Amino acid sequence: MKARFDTTQEPVSIRQLDGMEYIYICLNEDVVKEIPEGQEEEQIYYEYDYREISEPAGILNLEDVKVNPEKYLDYENNVKTDTERIDTLEATTDDIILMMADLIGGES
Repeated sequence: MKARFDTTQEPVSIRQLDGMEYIYICLNEDVVKEIPEGQEEEQIYYEYDYREISEPAGILNLEDVKVNPEKYLDYENNVKTDTERIDTLEATTDDIILMMADLIGGES
């Protein structure tokens, strides 16, 4: 994804809050000059390949992100919807019930 800013950005910015890590990656700076619609004065923007990542603390190696941010431009969070999480929990519970029945010799 591309993002524009009115000031230059650091390649990697990291914020940590309430057990979460928020990572902002800005790479491949391109200076863009244009006259916005309805204005007469040219504006300068800094356009970047951009990625925002939020993960619970400890999931990502922050030093690696700082050293190799290009590896994380296409990073995908594995965040599941509530329905997907419930389905997983139900399937796991069913599996546990079957295993317990096998252990105690009962029928499922």
